[in-house]
Amino acid sequence: MGRQPFITADLRPDMTVESEPGQASPAGSATTAQLAEAARAVLSEGEQQQIERGRQDTREDLLSAVPRPNQDVQGTTLDGETVLLHLGTGRYYTLNRVGSAIWDSCNGSLSLQAIHVAMCGRFDAPPERIADDLFALVTHLSHEGLLTLERG
Repeated sequence: MGRQPFITADLRPDMTVESEPGQASPAGSATTAQLAEAARAVLSEGEQQQIERGRQDTREDLLSAVPRPNQDVQGTTLDGETVLLHLGTGRYYTLNRVGSAIWDSCNGSLSLQAIHVAMCGRFDAPPERIADDLFALVTHLSHEGLLTLERG
């Protein structure tokens, strides 16, 4: 079984950046690097340095974190998509096949670094892109109360 594409155009969320008139704006299929370049064009040098320092600190802290599902979350997977129900809030969440693969790995026994390595072996995408999307999803799931991150 070969490696699968990590996030194809139909699965990756559309992202747009508003820019000043005459300044090029990345399309909905823009890569992370293109979006970062567009952001750099509108941020001051000090703002850029502050973001980069925070990004590195956050990533280093996150790599050793071990994600564990909240006990109040029930989920089921059908046709590669996972539906999660947070029993405490009554909210439903749907994860595509990439999100489902990440969710399945967030079982409390693997660090985010180990999950990243597993996703790199499973999906055909640059490691930086997989890391960006992994961190974004885990952060979002954590903010929604679906996952807890235990510091390793």
